[in-house]
Amino acid sequence: MKKFANCLLSVLLLIGLTGCKDKINIEDITIALLWGVDIDQQGDVIIYMASPVFSKDVKEKNEQFKVKSLSLREARDIIDSRSTGITAGGKVQTLLIGRKVIEQKNWDSLLDLFYRDPKMRLNADLVVVNGSVSDIFEFSPKNKPSLSIFIPQLIKTANFRNVSVRTSLRFFYKLTAEKGVTTFAPELTLKDNILEISGTTLLNNQNEYQRTLSLKETMLLIILQDKNEGQFSMWLQPKQHKKIKNTISNNNISFYINDIKRNVIKKYHNGKYQFNINLKLPVAITESPIKLNNKSEAKLKKEIENDLQMELNQLVKSLQNDKVDPIGLGLFARSFKYAEWKKVEDNWVSAFQQSKIKVKVKIILVDKGLSM
Repeated sequence: MKKFANCLLSVLLLIGLTGCKDKINIEDITIALLWGVDIDQQGDVIIYMASPVFSKDVKEKNEQFKVKSLSLREARDIIDSRSTGITAGGKVQTLLIGRKVIEQKNWDSLLDLFYRDPKMRLNADLVVVNGSVSDIFEFSPKNKPSLSIFIPQLIKTANFRNVSVRTSLRFFYKLTAEKGVTTFAPELTLKDNILEISGTTLLNNQNEYQRTLSLKETMLLIILQDKNEGQFSMWLQPKQHKKIKNTISNNNISFYINDIKRNVIKKYHNGKYQFNINLKLPVAITESPIKLNNKSEAKLKKEIENDLQMELNQLVKSLQNDKVDPIGLGLFARSFKYAEWKKVEDNWVSAFQQSKIKVKVKIILVDKGLSM
């Protein structure tokens, strides 16, 4: 028995050694960290790819490729014919999609390779480029790391500060399959030699470009979605406080939102959905245009409630006008009146447009700093 056990152990060890047969040195791999898809002036689909170079004999540590193709798979094969190593897609960090691309019908079919090839990375961020993807790939800031590292860090930081959403390829696929919410992704802009997250791109129910939210509107959307992460710092400028000319006068109210507690009350009346979105926000004041004490904090609290509530309701109304529902109220409609939902699920945005939606905000001051 002991002899048999030793033989079995030897066989298992030999099987494990066979894994070294197909080893590939890192110098022989083209690691695709950054992909890009755009449409050029001639109307052709152009696919870009950037990869780090590990050779000690070259000065340029980033290799870039540009291929005219309607298929990421075909583009990868063409890139392999030009590169020094086999292209590996399992480490992709970011996929850049040009604005011109998402204005085309069925553009999301270009992503099929990511969803079907098990070696592709679905946790990669999908980012819409407001401008030319080519300009992004040619951008080489001196005081920043390579784009394949810089862009993911930029997205992560903006999302931590809640001025940007974050949409992975896996999450994007989930959004496109869900009828109760329309898709969205962060937007990247290169302007005056500065690369920045400039807002949020909203797509309609056909996954085509509809509109862009500013950074401030993105923060309001995150509040409505109840998906804040990291640190949430908000600012408002009440209309009651007018700036005096030729003086330094800070009229902004800024505060941290410690948490978001959302309660959505659902109703269905006369063939229309009704949603009352009640938000309870514990906040810590960081800037105030007035001196805070026990008497004045009640006034400040009311101003924050009124102004924030007004901006949130205005955003909801504009989303209804544009027939996009990134909030995901369709998910509540489905869970509430399923029989009625089945009648509108294929065109939820029209039912969303006709819905009565009201946002109400309640502020809880948990910290106002030093009293004066």
